[in-house]
Amino acid sequence: MEKTKQGAERQLMEGLAADSEEYAHFLKLDEEKRERILTAAYDEFLEKGYNDASTNSITQKAGISKGLLFRYFGCKAGLYKFLMKEATRRIASETLPSLPSETADVFALIKAVIRLKISVCLQCPRETKFMIAAWEAPLPESLSLELGKMVDMSGNYVDNLVAMLDNGLLRDGVEKGIAVDIIAWVCEKYTDKVLSGGRLTANTESWNQIAEELDRYLDALRRGLYKQ
Repeated sequence: MEKTKQGAERQLMEGLAADSEEYAHFLKLDEEKRERILTAAYDEFLEKGYNDASTNSITQKAGISKGLLFRYFGCKAGLYKFLMKEATRRIASETLPSLPSETADVFALIKAVIRLKISVCLQCPRETKFMIAAWEAPLPESLSLELGKMVDMSGNYVDNLVAMLDNGLLRDGVEKGIAVDIIAWVCEKYTDKVLSGGRLTANTESWNQIAEELDRYLDALRRGLYKQ
């Protein structure tokens, strides 16, 4: 189980990693300069949204030329795409190492993922606010598709966790394949409900309410699928 979980984590992180060739010039910068540029970009997009954000303002705050910004990211959409991937990667990289390595209970593992992600999101308010804004903003089609890919990757990671379900915990007559599908569908639909409902904010109360609601769904599934 541990090897399977590590494989799922590695696959997720590789999918979220910024393309080293596409952003090679930016990734070669020293950490201080990279962070200065990222901070300026995050602040501008959070304050004004994608459509009204100004690359002139970003370059002025970051202390670089507009030519350099375009060399690093190609265009405003390229910069925004990098920020989406970097924000998601940072949150995931802080969450995954802290997950329990051994548990026979898939529901406990999913709950641990959710609770840890909440804790990390609250520790990364800039990245969290940016991703919430991205989910709710009208974006160009290319960026909407990229965001959808990230959501799908996270969904695939949950699917891989669910596939670790211990068949011995299931009620007699419940097929593992069907149980796995049911759990994955509930997690997917609940994620869609949260992302489309405008319920996310970068505060503890909002996240805890969502986690508690998901817990109720998972508890109902556990009672229906597991032996008593």
